[in-house]
Formats: sequence, C-alpha cells, structure tokens
Amino acid sequence: MRKDWLSKSFFIVLIIVTLITASFAFAQENKKSEDDVLNLSLKDAVKLAEENNQQIKLSKLSLEKAGLGRKQYRYQDKKTRDLEDDIKKAIEQWDSLSEEQKKAYIEGGGTPPVDPGISSSFEYTYTMDLLERRTEVAVKLAKAGIDVTVKGIDFGVEAAYYGALSARDNTDIAEAALERQKDMLRIAEAKYKVGTVAKKEVLDAQVQLAKAEADLLKARSEEEKACINLKKLLGLPLDRVLELTDSFEYKPADMDKTLEELLGEARKNRIDIMSDEGAFEIAKLDFDLNSKVYPSNTFIYKEKEYAMEEARIKLADTKSSVEAQVRGIWFDFEEAKVNIPVMDKALEMAQESLRLAKLSYEAGLIRSVDVAAAEEGLKQVQLQRSGVVYNYNLARLKLENVVYFSASGITSGAVGSE
Repeated sequence: MRKDWLSKSFFIVLIIVTLITASFAFAQENKKSEDDVLNLSLKDAVKLAEENNQQIKLSKLSLEKAGLGRKQYRYQDKKTRDLEDDIKKAIEQWDSLSEEQKKAYIEGGGTPPVDPGISSSFEYTYTMDLLERRTEVAVKLAKAGIDVTVKGIDFGVEAAYYGALSARDNTDIAEAALERQKDMLRIAEAKYKVGTVAKKEVLDAQVQLAKAEADLLKARSEEEKACINLKKLLGLPLDRVLELTDSFEYKPADMDKTLEELLGEARKNRIDIMSDEGAFEIAKLDFDLNSKVYPSNTFIYKEKEYAMEEARIKLADTKSSVEAQVRGIWFDFEEAKVNIPVMDKALEMAQESLRLAKLSYEAGLIRSVDVAAAEEGLKQVQLQRSGVVYNYNLARLKLENVVYFSASGITSGAVGSE
C-alpha cells in the first residue's frame, strides 16, 4: 500500500515539475515574443532615424569643407600680401641707399627689388573678390543644408509613419467588415434552418464573407508594405515587428500661421531659393567687376551680362515655383480640413443605413444582397474618411516643411484605400 502511495506521489510530483517547466518555457517564449515587438511612437521614430542616418554626417562634413575652402583662399591671400609688404620694405631700403651703395650691390650680383603689383592687379582682385563671395555662399548653404537635411529626414519618417497609420486604420476597417459579414452569415444560416429564407441567401452571405476575408488579406499586405517602408527609413531589420503607439489627429485645426506668413518664411528659408540667390549674387558681382574694366561693346562684358540675367531669371522662376507649391499644399490642407466633418456625417449616415438594413433583413423585408450593399457602403465611407484624415495630417506635415524644401515627393491619398 505504501509502495502504491509513493508511486502515486512520485507521479504527481513529476506532473507538477513538468507543468512548472512548461509554464516557465511558455513564459520565456512569450517574453521573447514581446521583446521582438518594437513599440514605436512618432517621436521615437524620428529620433531613431536621425541617429542612424549618414546624410546628417555628410551635411556637417560639407560645412567643414566649405569653411576649409574659405580659410585656404584667405590664407593664400594673406601670404601674397605679406610677400608684397616685404618687397615694399625692401624697395624702401633700396631707395634709402646712396648711388654708390646701389652700384656696389648690383656689381656684386644683386638685383634691385621691384614691386610686382600682384594684389593691385585686376586679375588678382577679381579672382579674390569672386572667391570671397563664392565661399561665403558655400558656407551659408552648407549651414542651411544641415538643418534642411535633418528636417528632410524627419519629414520622410513622419510621412512614412503616417502611411503606416493609414494602412493600419484600413486593416481595422477590413477586420470590422469581416466580423459584420460573419454575423450576417450566422443570421442567414439561422433563418435558413427555420425555413424563412432560401439556400441562396446563405450562399450570398458566404460569398460576401469570402470577399471580406480577401479584402482583409489585401489590407494586411498593404499594412506590412507600409511598415517595411518605415523600417527601411529607420534602418531596422525588415522582419522586426512594429507596434505604432501614436494615432492620427482626427480633429481638424487651423494652422498657427497664415498663408502669407508661410510664403514669407519660404522666401527666406527655402534651400533652393538660397542656392539661386547665391548664384545670382556671384553672377552680379562677376558682371560688376568686369564692367569696370571692359566696355559694353566687348564680348566679355556681354558674356557676363548674359550670365547675370540668366541667374536673375532662374531665381525668379524658382521663387514662383516655390510660391505655387506652398499655395497648392495650403489649399490641400484647407480642403482636407473641411472634408473631415463632412465624412463624419457621412459615416454616421452609413452606420444608420446598415443598422436599418439588418433590422429589415431580420424582419424578412429585404434580401441579404441589400444588406451587403449597405455594408459595402459603410466600408467605403470608412475608407474615404480614413483617406481624408490621412490627407489632412499629411498636408499639415507638408505645410510645416515646405518652407524649407520641396515637399512634393509624398502624394496625398490614403495608403491601401480603394
């Protein structure tokens, strides 16, 4: 008897140990699975991108190179002027000598000092003045380029994050539509069992369920593509699972700046305008310097004049293009801002239409295809609203960045919307 009891006790202990071991292993597996998921806010995504992106380092290197170029030409200019100062001192000493001393110096093989006049020549002053302006422009653009590079990286990541959010919202919409179709199939099957509908009603519901499953598969695929795009920008492994912790701003709000204020900022801060302004300044200086030496009927005068006018026209064209881009994004923003409340009302109507359709179907007043039409109408309104919300947030993001660089690379339109 004692032997049987010991055997049973051993068996119970063995089961307990096995369960504890399995539970620990399961817990460890769950912990590993949780560790594999990266909870990512928009702020964290931007920070991660800035840390991993080499373009910022290259932009800082460009500034160092531009500064080095300026130091180099200034050092060369100083060396030339110091040499001329030494020559002038030698000339003063030569002039202070008597004729006998000069004659003796020359007979001894010496050569009288002569002022080469390098720094006072047109070629030298022309070259140095242009170098000064060119290096000033290069340093200015390099400094602005660092800020623009950072903002450009942030913009790309934020736009990709918004794309992933939009795709996630569309997946949620597809999942909700699938659950509604499952409910419809259950209702159709129940009605068929009691003989109130024909077999065709069940088949129709099965078809709609299959379509909803296919739509969900497509939505999940689009979401995964959007997440892959985001992970590429962040330098993350493409198989890393992301959990986006932020969501869209659904309540539209006005910008804290007017259109005219944004246009003013763009004229001041746009890197392409800065570049063309620098090119025009250099071309104008080139013309001004040459026009003091060459008359208006010479080839050099005309060549420099044409170059200056070409730079002026290009600058004016760039300013016009920038203004058109800012105005276009502004109107996109205003349109999306107005459309959100409209889509909210449309969504409310579509939800009510589906509710009434279901009640009518359960009462035997309409067929399942009528409910399917109401269901599809709701889904399309949800997708349209998702697209409008995405467009609003994207347009707002563009307006915040278009004053620094071209923000036309990211197009509006909800990711994965139909």
